[in-house]
Amino acid sequence: MNAAFDKIAGYASNAPLTRSTLRRDTGFYLPQEVWQKISRAVKEWGYGSSLYEYRLKGRHPVQLLGSPDDPAPGNATLGSAIFGGDMLHAGEQHKLEPAFWQKLDKASPSFRRYAHSFHWLQDLAQTHDQKKARDAAETIIGWWLPVGEKWDREIWQAETLARRLINWFVHAPLILSSLDLVYRSKVLHTMARQARHLARVHSDVPAGLSEIYTGTALTLAGLLLPGGSALHARGTRFLERTCKTFILPDGGPASRNAADVIRTMQLLILVRSAYVETDSDLPSWVQITLDRIAPYIRAMRHGDGSFAQIGGVSAEGGHGTNAVLAASEAKGKATENSAYSGIQRVTAAATCLIMDTGTPPAWPLMKKAHAGTGSFELSVAQERLIVNVGPASDRGPFPELAVMTRSTAAHSALIVADRNSSRLMDNGKLGAGVTETLTLRETLENGTRIRLIHDGYLKRFGVKHERALTLTANGKKLLGEDKLFGPKSQKLQGHTVVLRFHLHPSVEATKAPDGRITLALKSGRVWIFDVDKGSGAKANIEDSLYVSRPDKPVAARQIVVTIPNRENETPICTWQLSEMDI
Repeated sequence: MNAAFDKIAGYASNAPLTRSTLRRDTGFYLPQEVWQKISRAVKEWGYGSSLYEYRLKGRHPVQLLGSPDDPAPGNATLGSAIFGGDMLHAGEQHKLEPAFWQKLDKASPSFRRYAHSFHWLQDLAQTHDQKKARDAAETIIGWWLPVGEKWDREIWQAETLARRLINWFVHAPLILSSLDLVYRSKVLHTMARQARHLARVHSDVPAGLSEIYTGTALTLAGLLLPGGSALHARGTRFLERTCKTFILPDGGPASRNAADVIRTMQLLILVRSAYVETDSDLPSWVQITLDRIAPYIRAMRHGDGSFAQIGGVSAEGGHGTNAVLAASEAKGKATENSAYSGIQRVTAAATCLIMDTGTPPAWPLMKKAHAGTGSFELSVAQERLIVNVGPASDRGPFPELAVMTRSTAAHSALIVADRNSSRLMDNGKLGAGVTETLTLRETLENGTRIRLIHDGYLKRFGVKHERALTLTANGKKLLGEDKLFGPKSQKLQGHTVVLRFHLHPSVEATKAPDGRITLALKSGRVWIFDVDKGSGAKANIEDSLYVSRPDKPVAARQIVVTIPNRENETPICTWQLSEMDI
């Protein structure tokens, strides 16, 4: 299977010319969302009634039939903090005490979801003293049971509940090793009750990763809880259907965020492990999906293992990716031409180019998407050179960065009139802008050229943007051309046109008297950035930021090229990055 995928990927990347067009899903989802909210409110009214408790009754399990191993490592430091009496998450810290769960109303919604999902069990599992970890886990769950064992709108919210069940199944050795039979019985009983509730609400969860979590939780419950055949059948059907729509043919996620597909891979590995532990027949689609995902994940990574910050994933957003890939047993090579996901990758010698050629995802999957169409990143061996700023957290030192880093200006892209290629909405989604992209990938005699055309500025300024990037076969030169063209280009007059090339913090930039910019890497490699003087474009060095982790922005530099916008002339700029021979 892996060999077949490699052959397909190799053909796609080496074909003389490939052409792909992506069109944005512009469906009107507001009525559907309103109806879902109304329907959910009515159902929740019923769930909150005393009669609903009778509907959750069923077989009382006395043990689990297995506990799959989590392929992703936790954080031992965060686990040790729990030993010290504190729970930490995304810059928040809350004291662990018997009234911990009751006092969570003072925490942010993000922290409450984290705490009630029991994701912190993954961190406890990484600590050295496992006896101490078991005592801590059992104590905290003992505090939770009086608060969370009955239906609650927030605590039993479908995705939070699904994540909690998954973490309880996976980390059962931490929470079910107690000799207290009453405690064990209570935990197993509430697991079964929550699984029955999830089976009723699984179709109400938001599209995308939430569905993957829900389908995984139901499947695990069906396999690991005695008498769970009905849960198993419902979970596997739902999970298979979701994977077929959420995972695109090239292995990328429909959300265009690589972090989502890494998590999907992790969850499918848990499902596979549960089938093996219970000696059940594994459906073939599980491993086929893993084999399809792995090449995409590898395509999104640079030589140092970090991710290209495209689609909302952070450079370090794939914590534990190596372990997850190893556990998947999927060996496919990195996909060069991810035409369905809108990602182009070109490697030559030690140089790697990763380009965003996609449209924004569909409205239901667009949470915190980035307006970075046409942007790219460039690395050389283990060093990053050109980057995108990366996603920032609204819980970080500068909350306003959460929105700013999603803008087109925070990407190595072309910007017109300081406007985004797709508008940023207050609800975290993208509005009008890019609706279609055309990508042509061409194998040349001495390199590979990627040409992208997008319409993000067409309605507002009457022009399309075309970017052509050519990486030479020896990996020592990247040739670029950016231009704006269109039948109503006169609407562009009077507006600024700039190119931004954000630099990794480790790159030292210096501008020479002749206008060229020297980029020195820590390894001693030196690259030169230059623009065609005939176009009248001018390049300068300005301050920037780099956010490899959402809560830790660091100072960096950027190259800003101003392109002349003269009347009756097409704004065009030819530029190049070339490595000096030292």
